[in-house]
Amino acid sequence: MSQSTLPLPPDRAAAGPEPAMAGDAPLLGLTRLGVLGLLVLALANGLFLYLLPARAQFDYAWAIKPPIDAAFIGAGYLAGSVATGLVVFRARSWRSLRILPLALAVLAVTALAATLIHEDRFFWDYAPTWAWTAVYAIVPLVVPVFWWLQERREGPSPAADPRLDGLRLASAVLGVALGAVGLALFLLPEDMADAWPWPLTPLLARVSAAWYALSACVLVVGAVSLRRCREVPIAYATLGTWSLLLLVLPALHADDLAGRPVALVTWLLLHALLLALTAWALMISLPVLRAGRERL
Repeated sequence: MSQSTLPLPPDRAAAGPEPAMAGDAPLLGLTRLGVLGLLVLALANGLFLYLLPARAQFDYAWAIKPPIDAAFIGAGYLAGSVATGLVVFRARSWRSLRILPLALAVLAVTALAATLIHEDRFFWDYAPTWAWTAVYAIVPLVVPVFWWLQERREGPSPAADPRLDGLRLASAVLGVALGAVGLALFLLPEDMADAWPWPLTPLLARVSAAWYALSACVLVVGAVSLRRCREVPIAYATLGTWSLLLLVLPALHADDLAGRPVALVTWLLLHALLLALTAWALMISLPVLRAGRERL
């Protein structure tokens, strides 16, 4: 038997590159083009809302105030720019972003529901308002189409990598917690406003719920379906970016805080845990990809 056909020792096999497996269909050009459109929208909204949040009181689909609320939404869009940018410029396989589409649809449905419930708060004589509404109405319709186009090219799911077992469990726990926050923000906006670190209107509570719903969905879907290390970086880098951008908001907008130290500490702890989880996820997955010289 030649040396090239000898089996790897267990320690080398565990640390070595991922083997070629089923379920590794390439990312379609049409999918990449659709994500490019989302990248443009996410970057434009994110830069405006996060860097110029005071302008959102006058120059957005509705009057967002105080500025920390606009910056919160902007952080979500900037994190989305990380995901869409990595997909457009780095991703090669469908599995590298497979846990994200359902979360995007959940975000869109939640944001659209918030818009319809509070339609009296929106500036309907302002073109960006119609763009906001159209995007969130269209996304839940087109995501299943792209999903079907990609999935029909996908082979059987590969076996789950045991290196991801702990990450899947932690993702499930934190995903449920974030989902509970999102659900409470949407269903009990007045009660949550009284317990939030800064002022929230019912509309802002429900729009904020959309971002927590997206994050919860990413983590829960990841807990259920993660199979390979290449599926981790895009999704978890996105959530990590979101938490990092949010964690600096109390310092950037200290004057907007509502003077609820317990609420602030609880909120900071939640996002610190999410940031730690995403850092751990990248520490697990990136060395595996580098060792195998694999691309997303």
